[in-house]
Amino acid sequence: MKTAITQNTYDEVSRLVECALSADTKKQAEPFTKRLEFLRSSGGYGGYVNCVFVDLIASTKHASGKVADKERLSSFARTDLYKLEGQISNSADSENVNSGD
Repeated sequence: MKTAITQNTYDEVSRLVECALSADTKKQAEPFTKRLEFLRSSGGYGGYVNCVFVDLIASTKHASGKVADKERLSSFARTDLYKLEGQISNSADSENVNSGD
C-alpha cells in the first residue's frame, strides 16, 4: 500500500476538486468526483492517505453544485485537500512510495 502521493497526482486532485466545487450543479460536478474516486481506488493508497482521500471526495461531493452555505462546505473540502498536500512524497522517496511495499 502506498502511504504518500506524488506531486503529479496531487496537482490533478487539486484541479479536479476546484472544478467540482465551481460546477453549477452536482450533475456537472459528477465527472470530476468520479475521476477523484478512480484516482483513489486505482492508486493503491493505504492508511492516512486513503482516509484523507475518502474524506476529500465526500466533502467535495457535498459542497458541489448549488448548496446552502457553499463557502463553509467548500472550506471543508479545501481543508481535506490541504491535509492531502501534506502527504506528497519528495522525489527521493518516490521510488519507495511506488514500490508497492
